[in-house]
Amino acid sequence: MSRKELFKQVNKLCYDLDYEYNINCGGCCFVAACLAEQLELKGIPFEVIHYDLHRCHYAIKVSDRYLNRCDYRKKEIYEILDWDSEELFYHYYNESWSECYNPMNNTMIKNSIKSIFSKYENRRT
Repeated sequence: MSRKELFKQVNKLCYDLDYEYNINCGGCCFVAACLAEQLELKGIPFEVIHYDLHRCHYAIKVSDRYLNRCDYRKKEIYEILDWDSEELFYHYYNESWSECYNPMNNTMIKNSIKSIFSKYENRRT
């Protein structure tokens, strides 16, 4: 599986998880942390993107690709944070988030993200 295919599958998973579990209404920082963790394990450089226009949102940027950008666009106001997965997890666990997202889903969501990255590692060409 190429990186392009990996990122496409990650974004599809994020879309599905948002539809099913509202990850982008209180869980986006956790999702960004999980994505960052997997990218670190695979040695893929990334940036943390923090949108803060109408509401707060965290996404990951790898080269020219955005992971879990949700409905935010490149032209919207954002800042690039020099954070790693550890800082994202710290921020997630020490801040208040929307109650629309249920943190009881964290383990399932983390495992879903890990599963896609495992497929990438096992099928990399």
